[in-house]
Amino acid sequence: MDDIWSIIGLSSLIASVVTVILGIIRDILVEKQSFKRQSEAEYIQRQIQVYSQIYFLLQRIHRGAIMPELFGKTGENIIELNNIIKTNSSFLESRVLNKWLTIMALLQKSVQEGKGYEKELAEHSEQLVLIIKEMMNSDLIPKYRKIVGETVPALE
Repeated sequence: MDDIWSIIGLSSLIASVVTVILGIIRDILVEKQSFKRQSEAEYIQRQIQVYSQIYFLLQRIHRGAIMPELFGKTGENIIELNNIIKTNSSFLESRVLNKWLTIMALLQKSVQEGKGYEKELAEHSEQLVLIIKEMMNSDLIPKYRKIVGETVPALE
């Protein structure tokens, strides 16, 4: 009779140990997945913030909302935009960086030659606005909404 109780006790002990080990493994996997989703959401959120800043500054320049009293001079806005892009380049897609480099090259050429390239600058900056808008509305915002929920409005 003692053998039966020993077998029952041993099998209960083994079942308990297996249950605990499987629970720990499950918790580790769930936590790892949760951490991965949280990290991805934070990265996408940072991208959205950077693109929104760039978008806002470009829109402000395009619409002529650059009164020195309120927003600073055009040059100051471009410097601010360049600093945002420079310090956050790891969050930006290569299309955006390449378009910005084209704009900066045109600005430099304009300063060196003393002539304006306003038409070309306007075209390239409008293209940059469209690239950012398309990326935000069709890629970043849907990904973020999928992870977090309806928290970021689309760009219009």
